[in-house]
Amino acid sequence: MPKQLPEINDQNRVNLWIRLVSITPLLVLGLAWLISPELRGTMGQGIDLLWQRDVQGLRKWGSSLGWWAPLLTGSLMIVQAIAAPIPAVLVTATNSFLFGPFWGGLYSILTANVAAAICYGLGRGYGTFVSDAILPSRTIKRYEHFFDEHGGKTVLVARLIPFVPFDPISYIAGIVRMPFWSFFLATLVGQFPAGMAYSYLAQEVDKPQMFVVSTVSLLAALFLTGWFLNRAFFKKKPSDSQPPT
Repeated sequence: MPKQLPEINDQNRVNLWIRLVSITPLLVLGLAWLISPELRGTMGQGIDLLWQRDVQGLRKWGSSLGWWAPLLTGSLMIVQAIAAPIPAVLVTATNSFLFGPFWGGLYSILTANVAAAICYGLGRGYGTFVSDAILPSRTIKRYEHFFDEHGGKTVLVARLIPFVPFDPISYIAGIVRMPFWSFFLATLVGQFPAGMAYSYLAQEVDKPQMFVVSTVSLLAALFLTGWFLNRAFFKKKPSDSQPPT
């Protein structure tokens, strides 16, 4: 009698789709990288400038892209998310130089949300493999409890407060199976003030004194907003009032 194959249930189908959707953009980028020497050279230059934290170099690089600029800077936002700890703020600055502080900021927020969704999908679809590369399992379990209790509030506050790592939060939200739309909307809303602030600051980079004043003011405003929301959201249980570290 032939051996029966195990039944594929709905959860397995969902997991399979999550794996496929999250890995597809990376496969497309990888394939384009392999078959196009011109793209490889252009993207390689952009990635090198990101690693070097070269803002002026990124400005010149972006200006040379022509009509390809939105596609390539969007791809760069995905690359920096996977290759953390490259800061996304450098891609945001590049978009601000290319498209202006408003439209550049909006485009950066949109592409950063797409990149965050990919990280979420990788965390959810390849949980064990990803978690072993990011945090110890005991820390993941502590995050799982906190995300289960507070959900999107955790992501919202993390997106608002400057210097909180952006991409690890996305991976962890996927690993602990936070509902996708709660994660996506909290990321979109939470990163909007910071994304627009960083896009505006890029316009001041050539004015050192104004840049320092604006940076301190905007970062302080973001930090205080995140701090007040943190106090408001997580004050019920003293033992669980802060996200685990």
